[in-house]
Amino acid sequence: MSGVDLHLHTRYSDGSWTPEELCRAAKQKQLAAISVTDHDTLDGIPEALAAGQQHGVEVLPAVEITCRIKTREVHLLGYFPGNTWQNPELHTVLNHAKGVREKRIGEIVARLNEHGIALTTADVFECSTCGTTGRPHVALALRQRGVVKSVEEAFERFLKSGKPGYVERYRMEAAEAIALINRAGGVAVLAHPGLSKADKEIQNLAQQGLAGLEIWHCRQTPAQTEHYRALAARFDLLVTGGSDCHGAVLGKTLLGTVPVPYECVTAIKQKVQ
Repeated sequence: MSGVDLHLHTRYSDGSWTPEELCRAAKQKQLAAISVTDHDTLDGIPEALAAGQQHGVEVLPAVEITCRIKTREVHLLGYFPGNTWQNPELHTVLNHAKGVREKRIGEIVARLNEHGIALTTADVFECSTCGTTGRPHVALALRQRGVVKSVEEAFERFLKSGKPGYVERYRMEAAEAIALINRAGGVAVLAHPGLSKADKEIQNLAQQGLAGLEIWHCRQTPAQTEHYRALAARFDLLVTGGSDCHGAVLGKTLLGTVPVPYECVTAIKQKVQ
């Protein structure tokens, strides 16, 4: 086993698998290592570490932090080798982000109620069985209520920007998130740069402490991979990658479908030594 998948989600954010189910699937895919990168939370890491040990899969603790460059949303992956993920300041900031997300759920539900949609915050939180709650859980609640037939319909009709249930949310500045990750002893990587379209900002982010680029991703083309590989080399950044798997749909999963070498894990570990 030599392949890895360093961008994965569980029920602790918006994935459908538990950490144990994810580790078991990773073992079946013969992956040597994975990272659980739930949105704005590390709550699933203890379970993931235990499951990884059980199934013989190395788990590199991580988180995906939603942040911004001015008004543009970007996502940062923070990787935390060893016990660095237990950093108290890191948990304090992420717990605050979790509280902000929960407050936002109440505001979304209130707006939907104003448009005659019978939904409660309890309906939404029941769809979030582990940790961080977000718009995908509102969409699930709307589907369970019979308001929509699918999660996609919920976003299109109610939850996208400009729709009746959309509520803007707080996002920390990318520079602030990078500094937080670095102070905790982690490694900050710009997630799926081909989606965030922040190419012009990469040099500045590198100067602020960004350590890497996610050059392999399920929604980035081979041409984009080579483009970001070149940018990483230009600004002396390490490279990572992952499938951004959120579980299985109709028996199919993205887990392990994006080829990423184990050398990426080694590079992350060496960065913090």
